[in-house]
Amino acid sequence: MEINELKKMLKKSTAVLILENGEPSIVVVDYKTYKELLENEGDSDLKESVFPVSPAPAETSRQSDEMELLGRINKDILALKEQIEEEEKGLAID
Repeated sequence: MEINELKKMLKKSTAVLILENGEPSIVVVDYKTYKELLENEGDSDLKESVFPVSPAPAETSRQSDEMELLGRINKDILALKEQIEEEEKGLAID
């Protein structure tokens, strides 16, 4: 995938999920979303000195909704993966 394709995808969404062999391997996020993620972790003094600009309120809401959706998708993927592993273990025992 070319960088220009990723840029086009990120204009429509705040994150692009890249799969390898059907498994999530990389999430590409736009810079504003990246800043938000960093703001939610670590030392508050460091956050303010490194990333003083905050996103517009409407954009923040959209990004929050998309990040929440991405989180739910990731949880679903993990649950399905665990279910598949359990079913495979059951097949191996029989």
